[in-house]
Amino acid sequence: MTVTPLDDEEGVCGAITQVFSLLGKRWSGLIIATLLDGPARFSRIVRLVPGVSERMMSERLSELAAAGLVAREVHEGPPVTVQYRLTPRGEALRPALAELERWGSEQLVEPGATPAAVGAARSGPSRRAGHGAQ
Repeated sequence: MTVTPLDDEEGVCGAITQVFSLLGKRWSGLIIATLLDGPARFSRIVRLVPGVSERMMSERLSELAAAGLVAREVHEGPPVTVQYRLTPRGEALRPALAELERWGSEQLVEPGATPAAVGAARSGPSRRAGHGAQ
């Protein structure tokens, strides 16, 4: 893998800047990681992404859809249901997210820590209660 080095005059590579301007927003990466398991309804995504408000979830899903990473599907009822799924462009992030997960497990997570403990330590009590900064 080749990473473009910093150039004093041009700054960071344009592609990586675009990636982080989209995926670096709070919740975006976690939403995509959640949808890697398959399509999900809005309420399920909110449950699986701890600490995100419904308003922020709606905003992030709209941004990801506008970027062509997520598709919103309305299924006629009754009752009418809405699901979100990754587009092929969103699915293309699978290897990159798997590599980030591997790196995080090796470099950031303390040995023996459970996923729940890691999430609790990072989000803190106020965010878990839904009152953290977004």
